Amino acid sequence: MQLAGFEGWVVALDGMPLPTPQPVTNELLLAPGQRIDLFVDVTADVGESAHLLRVDDEKGVSQVAFPVLALGTRARRGTPKPLPANPDQEVTGLDDALRARLNMAGGAMGSLDAAILQGERKTFQSLVQANQFWAFNRIIGMTETPLLTADLGQTVRLEIFNDTVFPHAMHMHGTHFREVLKNGALGPLRDTLLTFGGDTREVAFMVNNPGDWLFHCHMLSHADSGMMTWLKVNT
Repeated sequence: MQLAGFEGWVVALDGMPLPTPQPVTNELLLAPGQRIDLFVDVTADVGESAHLLRVDDEKGVSQVAFPVLALGTRARRGTPKPLPANPDQEVTGLDDALRARLNMAGGAMGSLDAAILQGERKTFQSLVQANQFWAFNRIIGMTETPLLTADLGQTVRLEIFNDTVFPHAMHMHGTHFREVLKNGALGPLRDTLLTFGGDTREVAFMVNNPGDWLFHCHMLSHADSGMMTWLKVNT
């Protein structure tokens, strides 16, 4: 996604305000399930249109056009102030965190040769015939046992390995997380992580909502074909 006829700042990701708004200087990558909040100045002239562009094959195509009908002011705003932070979103206790791992596999040209479907081990050919060919930890679809069980207030570190040749947008219900970056720093709060083939990524979060929470690929055809699991948070 690109802006044309706008100057803008990203002020929030997935509903979570950034500590400092970031200027839009290039393309905005937006996976299914991800959201971006922007403040913008219109820089297109009267009689022109400003555009939100979808980028296909390195070419921008107008997704939404905004005709400029009148001139309000030519004054540019400075960097906007950050939005108020949402409460109870700190991620601490990383050294003592509960750890878990999620291996994603399946799809064409992947390494998955067999997986468990409805309690039975089936070959990949059988899985394709059943239209269930994406697996988490070699299990397809929802399970009776959660991927992990955590106590309220506990910190969790979840490593995610995309052992496929496809991108997957992993969406977590019930909490937001921060990606643990290669240098050990924490990324911004998100609830959806876009992973590419061969990626190993890690997210950390503190569970503050008791209940059973879905964790799935937000490419919904992938979820429907097996990429769904869940997390349990005890009271």
